[in-house]
Amino acid sequence: MNILLLDGLPEEYKGIPLSADFRNMIQVDLIMAASDSSEVEKTIAALNQLYPEIPSDINAAMEGLVWFYTRGAVVEKGKGAAPKQTPKKGFSFEQDANLIYAAFYAVYGLSLTTVEFLHWWEFMALFEGLPETTLIKQVMYWRTADVSGMTKNERKHVLKMRGLFALKDADGGQPLTVEELNQQTKDRVAQRFARARAMLLEKGK
Repeated sequence: MNILLLDGLPEEYKGIPLSADFRNMIQVDLIMAASDSSEVEKTIAALNQLYPEIPSDINAAMEGLVWFYTRGAVVEKGKGAAPKQTPKKGFSFEQDANLIYAAFYAVYGLSLTTVEFLHWWEFMALFEGLPETTLIKQVMYWRTADVSGMTKNERKHVLKMRGLFALKDADGGQPLTVEELNQQTKDRVAQRFARARAMLLEKGK
């Protein structure tokens, strides 16, 4: 586990240089969400986003991709199993681009379109730290909140806003806390990359 305040912002993995800017990892997120390519094709495209030059050691390259995308998280054996219920998706870098941009500009005075470099881990730390009053955080709440314990008026409002801000690729799922959603996202990404890594290694034999 990497601790941001102690270990800083890495720009290499085990001596392998990384393209650490947040735009590259948003591209990785979009690539992995695409439905028109195989897992292997998407993984190779993702590796090209992360590394200035893909390492010859594909196993290390895949480990670095998972490690960097999940910001130093280590998925322990037995803890990365797919959840019994799919968590509701809170946001989309593609669909919510305007809301994310507006929140960063309003809160941090930071223009995500003109900033020369912003480390992926720093970007995500700032994203997670956005106040609940920003529209993107409100939208994420409307999309994922468990309405079962709400009053009739609260439930009506949340469901109305959920409909207005529904994600195009949303497929329902289980309401989760932000922490649970983050962890299950990390686990799911690690599993997908692990499957693709196995395919790549098998092809290389």
